[in-house]
Amino acid sequence: MRNFSELNINEKGRPVGRPSPTNGAIKEFQSHVGVILPESYVKLLQHSNGGHPEVDSIEPIGRPKAARWAVNRFYHLDDDKTSTANLWYVTEKWRPILGEYRIPFAEDSGGNQFFLDLKTSAPSVKLCVHDEKFAIVEIAPSFEAFIDALSVDPDMI
Repeated sequence: MRNFSELNINEKGRPVGRPSPTNGAIKEFQSHVGVILPESYVKLLQHSNGGHPEVDSIEPIGRPKAARWAVNRFYHLDDDKTSTANLWYVTEKWRPILGEYRIPFAEDSGGNQFFLDLKTSAPSVKLCVHDEKFAIVEIAPSFEAFIDALSVDPDMI
């Protein structure tokens, strides 16, 4: 998996200043939602704990030349469970739509949710497109593959 620093995750052009979540906060979240987060995702939280990546665009699996999706921001994890950019808040908000064992970890600029599908032994990344009747789009076979596939959208250069 690529180094997270290559994504240039920031907030308003500056490095993310939010502290990494503690091991206790991660364990509390996992216990509350009944999942074990992939180690690679925990490492992202420890690297930047939220923020806006500049390397943010991805093509869905098996759909070359399809519309690209872009991560607007990664969610963070801390004790402020009411923040709209916090994993606690978005997981509770989206659970009735996504179902159990699906954890939103990022959103695009339109509010569509990138999520970890933890229903199987091989967690994958999917996207819930809310303005298409909550259609689910396969994005990557793993979180690692998702990170490795992110690129700068050539149409935005």
